[in-house]
Amino acid sequence: MNNTLKSACFFVFFFFFPVTLYGSEAPAILLLNSDGSVEKYSDTGNAFKESLNNLPLQEINMNVPQWEISDVEKMLTTPRFGAVYCIGTKAYLIANQYAGEKNIVFSSIMNWLRLPTTERTYGVSSELPSEMQMMLFRYIFPKVRKISVLYSSQYNKEWFAAALNDAKKMEIEIVGQALADDKETLSALKSLLPGTDAFWLISDPVVMADKTVLFEVLKQCDKAKLPVFSYHDAFAKYGAALVVSADNPTIGRQAAGIATDLLSGKKPEEKVVFPAGTHITLNLKKIGEYGLPYNKDALGSVNNIIE
Repeated sequence: MNNTLKSACFFVFFFFFPVTLYGSEAPAILLLNSDGSVEKYSDTGNAFKESLNNLPLQEINMNVPQWEISDVEKMLTTPRFGAVYCIGTKAYLIANQYAGEKNIVFSSIMNWLRLPTTERTYGVSSELPSEMQMMLFRYIFPKVRKISVLYSSQYNKEWFAAALNDAKKMEIEIVGQALADDKETLSALKSLLPGTDAFWLISDPVVMADKTVLFEVLKQCDKAKLPVFSYHDAFAKYGAALVVSADNPTIGRQAAGIATDLLSGKKPEEKVVFPAGTHITLNLKKIGEYGLPYNKDALGSVNNIIE
């Protein structure tokens, strides 16, 4: 297909078809998904769409080969769209560059504080409040007082600073070490673990750049009988003692609420909100192996127990 014909097809489909489909010129929402094949992205996006109450919507999955950046740029400059919802960092960076004065709502971005924002940027953080997580740590494991964590300044410098402040409120000591690249992970772990009560495995692409290294981290913690606290149920299968994760469909529903408010002219009270839903997995099998004391009264707050 030559460029002229391609441009004509693009114009007919995206500028005529949506108007015909919805029967009005009401402001619509453009959904940019960085990669619709990623489960957490698709779960979030599906919940978002289900919560829009039939508002006009156009979705672009950027992992689909038919979408070129130039096409996405054209969509972002289309007056029809009153708001853009971005799932993932790739989608957000493109929208931030080309969406102009449109409101942007984001989710599924690790440490959003590191990214450029404007007065028209809103979103749902991927990270649960560190204070809330540490409160759960203390509630379930009352004797845990000192927690080690590895992080990269590139992705989690702001998160770690906030976690240090929150830890003081919980009477917990956080001992952290910043990594420049994943080659430092195992040596840093070896020097960090002694004298601590647990290891907090956070979402950081530098710390877990290599699966082999990641599994070795879990293996070393297991060898030291040191419980691992983490953020995804997959880690419980490999020995993590406690997983506190955000609920992706809830994040999608929160983002839909923000986008709907913006289209109606209502500005949210908070620019970026924390995830409202959590899912807790407790690995009692691993806790038993370690002989780790835990609060049995806390089991009622746990969604999934591995025995």
